[in-house]
Amino acid sequence: MALRTSAVLSVQSTTVPQPLLGSWITAGIGAPATRPITLTPGNDATNLFHPGDPAWIIDPNGANAEAVLISGVSGNTVTLGPQSSMDALGGANPVTRSTHVSGAFGVGSFILLNFDVNNVYVSFEDGATGAWLYLGNAINMTATYRRFAKLAKVAAGTQPQAYGAAESSPGNPFRTSEFWVLGTNVGDLYNAAFCVA
Repeated sequence: MALRTSAVLSVQSTTVPQPLLGSWITAGIGAPATRPITLTPGNDATNLFHPGDPAWIIDPNGANAEAVLISGVSGNTVTLGPQSSMDALGGANPVTRSTHVSGAFGVGSFILLNFDVNNVYVSFEDGATGAWLYLGNAINMTATYRRFAKLAKVAAGTQPQAYGAAESSPGNPFRTSEFWVLGTNVGDLYNAAFCVA
């Protein structure tokens, strides 16, 4: 198994859930694309994505969800490439099939990792200001809807609260794109790691 980690990430909103391991698109996307396109995420791309990663793009309202492939990462940009050399009819495989939006957090489409994993571990960093960090499994989660964990803040220098789920079967029962987070203070920090079989 391989351990997949990222940098410590921050809560962006107290009302809009965000992908646990993902970002939002600030520039570079629009109409469906048949050639590679370069996007600028709101978070540092090199801390989240690697070339070859399967990813998921979904608009903030939950529309136009689709799988994409990260073909390159450079600084704070990612390049999306075709998922194969041809589609089922023998034509060029599109990079994106839907129209998406760019903009600030809550406006720009979300881009997040989209692969199967065996284990997940999320910690709510110590010294947070907000009382809670909520974990859910849907883009429309709230503190009381589609939530599966609620982590409490702890004082700085104290062992953080954490959530862990593990599956010992050879299959990968969790999908990274199903993990969403909502905090009670903008700027509070969290960290996540997954085991990829």
